[in-house]
Amino acid sequence: MTEQPEENAADAEARRKFRQALERKANNARSQRAHLEVRLKIKGSGGAGNGTRRFRRKSG
Repeated sequence: MTEQPEENAADAEARRKFRQALERKANNARSQRAHLEVRLKIKGSGGAGNGTRRFRRKSG
């Protein structure tokens, strides 16, 4: 019966590490989403694919 507390302690340690890893992953996803949202608010950040380009001849 001495194996039960050791297994529970190992289980608790594994769960704690797993929970910390999930928290780090969630924080990383939040920061990436915030970064992308800010980029969308900047006007003209989409590059050349935003609209039609107009070419005009030089006069003179």
